[in-house]
Amino acid sequence: MRPRQNDGLIAFWRAWKQRRRGVDFEELTRPHIDALWRTALRMTGDRGSADEITQETCLRAYRSFDGFEPGTNYRAWIFRILVNLCLDHARRGKRSPLVETEIEALPAQDSLSTSREDSPEALLARKRTRQSVHQAMEELSPEIRAVVSLALLEERSYQEIAEVLGCPIGTVRSRLSRGRRQLREILRDHLPNRVVPLERSRNG
Repeated sequence: MRPRQNDGLIAFWRAWKQRRRGVDFEELTRPHIDALWRTALRMTGDRGSADEITQETCLRAYRSFDGFEPGTNYRAWIFRILVNLCLDHARRGKRSPLVETEIEALPAQDSLSTSREDSPEALLARKRTRQSVHQAMEELSPEIRAVVSLALLEERSYQEIAEVLGCPIGTVRSRLSRGRRQLREILRDHLPNRVVPLERSRNG
């Protein structure tokens, strides 16, 4: 018969391991929450859906955390969960167009960022440009939209995007090229007198 003190040690070990697991998960996940939510919003077009998908992503990541291999790319690992949930959401036909309040919730980035020295007219022009860009993304397929969001707006490398989507880097480059071309064609109608840079700010 096993001594009772051994049962106590086993219970203590399990409790310590569970607490350690929670601490490790929080430390790894917290820095990515905002980026996860932004990507979910761009891909679903709806703040409520973005909230739900981000929460579900964290829940699934926690449940599967024992399967994450320490030392590998955690950001790619958790983004893969998020993007798959977003793609499932899109395939169920639940994607909604981005409304103005949701577009404003997306922080300005890269060439669309604002400066404190901008005039009111320039700020308005930038806001309209951002609105047009995000609305134009609604016309992209979910797979291309994911690549465009990760590459151009979140500035992820080609290698990391390939890890997130589970596809070759060549497929990432092809989808990004197609996405740029489609966005330019759409934006040509929305912003006929304005050139919107759609290049990456760093190499993949």
